[in-house]
Amino acid sequence: MTERIGLSWPAEAQKIVLGGIEVDLRYRVVRRMGVAHELNPRTFDLLSLFLHEPRVLHTREAIFAKIWPGVIVEDASLTTCVWMLRRAFGNDAKQWIRTVSKQGYVFDPPCEIRLVEGDAAIAPAEIVDPLALLDAADGTDEPAFPARPRVQRWAKVAALAALVACATSVTVLRGGASRAPTRVALVLADGAGGEPVQWPAVLLRAWLDWQVRSLPDLLAADASDACDACADVAVLLEVETPARRDGEWRVTARFRGDARRGDIEQRCSEGQLVSAIDAVGRTALHELEPSIDAAAFPALSIDAASARELVDGLAHERRHRWGDAVRAYAAIAERDADFGWVQLRLAASLAEIGQRSGAERALERALPWLDALPPALQQPARAQQAFLHQDYAVAAAAFARLQSAYARNVPVRLDEADSLRRAGRIQEAAARIEGELPAGAWGVRWLIRQAEIASSNRDPQQAATAAEDAIALAEHRDWPHDRAQATLLLADARLAQGDAPDPALYERAATDYERSGDRLGALSARLQADLQATATAAREPAHLDELLSEARLAGNTDVEIDALRRTALFHDRAGDIARARERFAQAAAVADTAGNAYERRKLDLNLLQEDALRLDFAMLDHRLAALRAEAPQGGIAFGVGLQAARLAYLRGDFDGALARLTEAEAAVRDGDRGRAPHVSTIGCMRVAVHMMQGRSADARDDVRDCRSSGVPVLDHFADIAEAELAIHTGDLAQARRLLAPMRETLRAQANEVDRWNLTIEIAPLLARAGELDVARAVLDEVLPEIEGSGYRLIEADARATRAEIALADGRLDDAAREAALGGALVPADDWYEMRRLRTVRALLAQARGEPEAAAQMLRALHADARRHEDVLAELLAHSLMSTRASFDDCPEARRAHLVAQSGLRGASDLWMNPAAHGHGALAKAAQ
Repeated sequence: MTERIGLSWPAEAQKIVLGGIEVDLRYRVVRRMGVAHELNPRTFDLLSLFLHEPRVLHTREAIFAKIWPGVIVEDASLTTCVWMLRRAFGNDAKQWIRTVSKQGYVFDPPCEIRLVEGDAAIAPAEIVDPLALLDAADGTDEPAFPARPRVQRWAKVAALAALVACATSVTVLRGGASRAPTRVALVLADGAGGEPVQWPAVLLRAWLDWQVRSLPDLLAADASDACDACADVAVLLEVETPARRDGEWRVTARFRGDARRGDIEQRCSEGQLVSAIDAVGRTALHELEPSIDAAAFPALSIDAASARELVDGLAHERRHRWGDAVRAYAAIAERDADFGWVQLRLAASLAEIGQRSGAERALERALPWLDALPPALQQPARAQQAFLHQDYAVAAAAFARLQSAYARNVPVRLDEADSLRRAGRIQEAAARIEGELPAGAWGVRWLIRQAEIASSNRDPQQAATAAEDAIALAEHRDWPHDRAQATLLLADARLAQGDAPDPALYERAATDYERSGDRLGALSARLQADLQATATAAREPAHLDELLSEARLAGNTDVEIDALRRTALFHDRAGDIARARERFAQAAAVADTAGNAYERRKLDLNLLQEDALRLDFAMLDHRLAALRAEAPQGGIAFGVGLQAARLAYLRGDFDGALARLTEAEAAVRDGDRGRAPHVSTIGCMRVAVHMMQGRSADARDDVRDCRSSGVPVLDHFADIAEAELAIHTGDLAQARRLLAPMRETLRAQANEVDRWNLTIEIAPLLARAGELDVARAVLDEVLPEIEGSGYRLIEADARATRAEIALADGRLDDAAREAALGGALVPADDWYEMRRLRTVRALLAQARGEPEAAAQMLRALHADARRHEDVLAELLAHSLMSTRASFDDCPEARRAHLVAQSGLRGASDLWMNPAAHGHGALAKAAQ
């Protein structure tokens, strides 16, 4: 109760209104769109806490202390409560409860929280508890055989009565309108006297359900549809034992909701049970859809022993114990190889645990059986076959055709979304699973697909939220395989948000995979755990060879490529660039051989980064052109846009860079909620571009944008960008304050390449701020590691900074040597790096008594800066040209105009003058 946690409402308060949502305080329900969602006591207490204290961070520890005082509970209990609240709020409002990673939750509704007094309360009879309906709503409603805790018969009768009542109204409303699909609810009758439902009834329902779902004019309704979508016809299925019927079994199907249809009954001996089930199912199907030829449908051609095993397999499948389902179905398939339905179920179960080769073989064995069936029954298997062959575009089109023919078919919709995602059509995939979370079993898969698509769309916050919700729902159902999938998605999302790796997540996922019989999944989880440990260049991760071998045997190139790609990134973090390239090349070879375009695109994003670091502009152009020609979507389009912008920036095409960044942002923009939080990366890149263009006000806005993500590495780059902006606007003191903690930041970097990248960003700013010794020291720490890495961009930048420092120190020979080494690494069209090196060479010429050569170099540099519209470069050139009166092509009026327009009053390269550091060679040469 709210009083127990120290919260209370005025006695006269009836409900609370938040936009379109009402919270009834007396009956403890959330009412939305005419439906009331009952909350259990703990969940309502949590909602009360949020309502009393909105827009503040509630840490998990504080919530546990208030909602579960004195009780030791697992995190999953709180996660489940949050999931229930979000579900009650619905898709449009669930984002009001924001997850703050590793801390807690913030309730942040965008509307007024309003108390209402004295209004009519919601009657308890109106209440619908969605969580209570989960077990009855999964579309595979058959109970586990041989027994489970009995559901009271009156509950089944009440559900059936609701279906019948609703069916009557629907029939009347349809009248003479064009025919809609007939909605059919298949309901199992409870056994008498508390007995469990008999296995033949379970088989009858599963067999008939599969056929109903295969026909476009029929729509299988779940039990939860009684209150929202209703059913036109309800069929009560029952198998009575010989003990009740004078030694005979009785198989019946009773129709409700349509008086024209009579009951169907078959009496038989035990040896005739399977054929009786087949006969009742065939007759019921004809009654439901008289236009079809039921004789054309397949026969249930297995013996009683196999039928019992089949029911066991269905029970394992319902519980998502895929390994157990595979063993049950494989045993039947070995004896009854011609019964294609078992082969289909075996293929589906094998696919769940990543055994693609086995799944394809099972599908191939089912083809002769499928070829004899009506086309409607063939189409789902054909679509699945295309998916297993990794023909994702073909599979997506096939599932789309099925979806248009079979209204409200959630599993087909999920398969279409997954196919679209793997085909790289992320925006279309996301559109397929928009809207309300479906009731029942498919809600878990729906959330997992949302997490996968959000991850592909580079939106780790949304991915984490969907994964957490999926974990809560999978825990409620005790589905270890689904929980394992969601747990690994959560681990990836948290890493993408900048959190430290959590070993417990990987171990939990591995254990869950093992429970469900998925050895490949368990190995993958353990490999990922090892890859997140501290990387060292001297070792290979454990479990890699074993996983690669298992993935190859299973024919699962997705797992094989992903393992190689993750291992390459592991070596890259450790600074072992050669081994990283080797693993990237192996992954690319597997993807090309398998024709796996989706995984190849993901690899190409990593290889684009490699191309950029190697300053291989030709390969960058080629790879970017190939990717852009495929019109990528989502995260791939975002990554392509970032790399295209980076290339344009290096070449001095600043307008082009901004255009590419705008394209990248549009690729992952969420039309309803604005842009995804991870696009703060774009703000970090825009700082540099706007600074070059002399747009310091825009650059300041970009710094704030860069900081908004909360990702630590972007915070570092925001500090660096702000320090550079402070230098060029003339605030050296502020720049030094921002740069002071940077050495500790460098030492804290576990990722070697990140440390190198930060170093080349920080060192030149330290030098410009007058910290020459510190700048030299941080470069000396990393240069031996960078040399020979092949990352020419990093080494060239480090060489340019060392040349500038040597020049400022008056060590002209060292400056010339570093400039030559750097120049040998840089492409001719790398404007950014060549500008710095050309400046060093001009100043060296001046220092060595070659004023005319120096003047010519500076004039050419100034002209090129104007051609590129590089305002910062032009001002830096002005700072050197103003030391000589002979530079009449640099009028003071233009410099004054650029300074006033840009605000870059501190833009100067005079800091490299040795005279400023106790050396006089350059100063004398400049006179």
